[in-house]
Amino acid sequence: MALLEQLAEPEQHFPQFALLFHFLSELKAFIIKNPSVTGNLLEKFVLHYRNRWENTQQKASENLLANLSLSGKAILLHSNSSAIHNLFRLMAKRKISPTIWQTVSSPANEGLKQAEILKELKFDVHVFHEDATSKFITNIDLALFGADLLWDYAFLNKTGTLPLTLLFRHFQKPVYVLAESRKKINTAAISEKRPGSFPDEQPKPAEEIMENPLPELHVHNYYFEKIPLSLIKQIFTEE
Repeated sequence: MALLEQLAEPEQHFPQFALLFHFLSELKAFIIKNPSVTGNLLEKFVLHYRNRWENTQQKASENLLANLSLSGKAILLHSNSSAIHNLFRLMAKRKISPTIWQTVSSPANEGLKQAEILKELKFDVHVFHEDATSKFITNIDLALFGADLLWDYAFLNKTGTLPLTLLFRHFQKPVYVLAESRKKINTAAISEKRPGSFPDEQPKPAEEIMENPLPELHVHNYYFEKIPLSLIKQIFTEE
């Protein structure tokens, strides 16, 4: 079916986006069950999907706060995550006031954007480069990361997350992950045509690392890496 073939294209182009993968998987299953699908049926599907999942970040945040005391804690954050934004908006409403240690998250430096968002929520925010974490580790109680994908053995997040997690393991400090259950990827449901190293990330612009790289230099720039769940104390979802 032409529509199913078209839906395969964004899935292949953006393999690290679990929410897109989840939505397209459910949409494809819906189309297979309704081969003569109309515009009205598609609209109803989209509305139903949105209503089903629109509050999951909120529920995940509530679940974390019900099981983890963050008041007065010093929390390391890495990269920029909508799940983290949601959590701290909820903490601001509840007058929970941790101290935030936010990494720059190079080379794209998206951690600076998250620092601005959390500062606007009136939190005490410290910004530093992730390579200097060992200098501040004694001031930090725990690390909290979002996730781009969740497997049963690992999760995917911004590069730099794995060395940060190993550093926290060395100093015997806990690491937590906050994500929606939609981020979970069932490897059995992935097409056999997908690379075994799913997701197969394409290199990012070399200029982010080196403004004018010489032709003979091999510049490698990637945004994502896998982190074993064995290094994580707990994952919080809406479940």
